[in-house]
Amino acid sequence: MTFYSHNPCLRLVNKHKPWIETSYHGVITENNDTVILDPPLVALDKDAPVPFAGEICAFKIHGQELPFEAVVLNKTSGEGRLRAKSPIDCELQKEYTFIIQAYDCGAGPRETAWKKSHKAVVHIQVKDVNEFAPAFKEPAYKAVVTEGKIYDSILQVEAVDEDCSPQYSQICNYEIVTTDVPFAIDRNGNIRNTEKLSYDKQHQYEILVTAYDCGQKPAAQDTLVQVDVKPVCKPGWQDWTKRIEYQPGSGSVPLFPSIHLETCDGAVSSIQITTELQTNYIGKGCDRETYSEKSLQKLCGASSGIIDLLPSPSAASNWTAGLLVDSSEMIFKFDGRQGAKVPDGIVPKNLTDQFTITMWMKHGPSPGVRAEKETILCNSDKTEMNRHHYALYVHNCRLVFLLRKDFDQADTFRPAEFHWKLDQ
Repeated sequence: MTFYSHNPCLRLVNKHKPWIETSYHGVITENNDTVILDPPLVALDKDAPVPFAGEICAFKIHGQELPFEAVVLNKTSGEGRLRAKSPIDCELQKEYTFIIQAYDCGAGPRETAWKKSHKAVVHIQVKDVNEFAPAFKEPAYKAVVTEGKIYDSILQVEAVDEDCSPQYSQICNYEIVTTDVPFAIDRNGNIRNTEKLSYDKQHQYEILVTAYDCGQKPAAQDTLVQVDVKPVCKPGWQDWTKRIEYQPGSGSVPLFPSIHLETCDGAVSSIQITTELQTNYIGKGCDRETYSEKSLQKLCGASSGIIDLLPSPSAASNWTAGLLVDSSEMIFKFDGRQGAKVPDGIVPKNLTDQFTITMWMKHGPSPGVRAEKETILCNSDKTEMNRHHYALYVHNCRLVFLLRKDFDQADTFRPAEFHWKLDQ
């Protein structure tokens, strides 16, 4: 049995459309599902408090493949909420704009003729999260500088950040991680030296640099910066050493294995090379110092009747007591101002037909003394008689031996001289 009411006031009617704001601005943090809208999502209907007609049943979003949905929280108050259906990534899309409409519940429970509001524009901005660390464009950087110069910028490093917002995607600072290096870096990544570099002090510097975004998140990996110091170009021979250590018996040794001629890009017409070897001390630097005096006599073939004219000072041989001695060895040093007078009973007055004079001498200039003739050994007449029986001396660049022989036993001497040109 069905009853119909003839009272029009009791009939369920839906006269009015729902009403919402014309535009909404929303903010959502990436990787979150809650959208904060301003103003809040609320739909009103003048049919309230009539059931169904004055209630809000749905909010619908118009747009293709939008990651949002709107739900009704309270049909009577018309309060709704906008939320994300899937994770929101700011790096993929920073903002969204779409249309939303509110729908009432119609004229009754069996009717589907819902009334819909006007279209409102919703604009949503995605709030960035600092999830990415800065990354350098290059894993390593290299530069070459010339020693002795101060550079405003040697090179520039650059890092990028994949975050979407200016706060987290911009690089706000660079920092040199390596300590105690003469370099500094500004906020734009320009590296400069804080002092003049020296090639002799250090050929190469390796420094680590990091970067920070504006959220103060550091780079996931530091970058390596290599700075090579180039010496100032000086024409001449390079990569050779003045001092060379040599062990006796070690055979031939290359003097300058790495030597090369630096021309500084200049033209070379000819090259002339002169090499001179010198030792620091009288008795140093020669393999003869490794032999004892007796071994030297044996090597040189000296006879058993050899006479040592410069023996070590003792009570029986005191004529060498006042001589200068080089280093700690018994090697006598003569500077042109002093000599040794060998007693008459030690050295023969005249030499026989066969004789040997053995000596080892290092010859060099004497400071403050200018002498064209430098006597090494002589045997002469008595005082005030300037006549040599024999003499060995250096005259300018020649070694000279003078011998006077008594041929007729009538106190008549005939001189003979022998000259050898020295390489010095």
